[in-house]
Amino acid sequence: MSAMDRPNQDRVSTSASGSPTWWVVFTRELSELWLGGRALQLILIYSILLGLYSFLLATNSELKLMPLKEMVLEMVKAAIAVSLFICLIIAADSVSGERERSTLEGLLLTPASRRQIVAGKFLAAVSPWPVALAIAVPYWYAVSQGDPVFGRAALWGAVAGSLLAPALTGLGMLVSIRCNTIKASMIASLVPYLLLLIPATTAGPSKMYESYALWYRNQILQWLNPMAASSHFLKRVLVDDWHPDVLWIWLTAPVMFAGLVLVLLFHYGSPSLRLEAETAERFRPYWERLATLWRTAGFALRSPS
Repeated sequence: MSAMDRPNQDRVSTSASGSPTWWVVFTRELSELWLGGRALQLILIYSILLGLYSFLLATNSELKLMPLKEMVLEMVKAAIAVSLFICLIIAADSVSGERERSTLEGLLLTPASRRQIVAGKFLAAVSPWPVALAIAVPYWYAVSQGDPVFGRAALWGAVAGSLLAPALTGLGMLVSIRCNTIKASMIASLVPYLLLLIPATTAGPSKMYESYALWYRNQILQWLNPMAASSHFLKRVLVDDWHPDVLWIWLTAPVMFAGLVLVLLFHYGSPSLRLEAETAERFRPYWERLATLWRTAGFALRSPS
């Protein structure tokens, strides 16, 4: 074990006589994220993006024709989407990043359980969401221009984001546990994020359909996508002035998605936390065989005929 890893082991091992292990891991990760500046940089970029988006909504001649409630809705959806992306990429780096930096060994050698290590890292990775929410609320207020829709936007935007943030964070950590490099973890995390985000931004509940069957199928597809279900809920509440009591079914999808991801993370993903990802070990023979074939083919091409 290197001298760099010993402080990590000492800090976690103190949990036996003091704080719980998950709390020690959480505070350590939180310090590295925020005092180290990584989360602050992402939040700064997030703030700039929100400012540019709100400025665009206020100055663009075509977007100014958009009804006020729809402008607020777009700001809420944009804030949630970008903040979820921040949580996702931080979670995707949480384990694979330590593997790549060779700092995971010192943590695994401590008497801490795998689940407590994952729990501490998970809580730290989801910490940007409340900060992002606090930054977004003033932008929502400015765009709403004093309209009562601001109260509903602040309440239900916070609810929707608070349901989705743990789910996307857990998804990123599941991928990170299974990857050895940051690049692989980031790419593997972005694929499901985009698969959830794109239908949520393109689906429209007010779209006209040729038949009831097509409309019903669209409703089912939207409900199965937790981000699309949240967008549908927010549009009905903020733009169409529906009462939330008749829309509760649309919040069950984000709740079940978050529950499923967290069960997978803590019941199946945490025990598989190892110094090297099981996925890499499982496919190592295939990669070695492919590399051998590649070297053989290259040697054959370079050799004189």
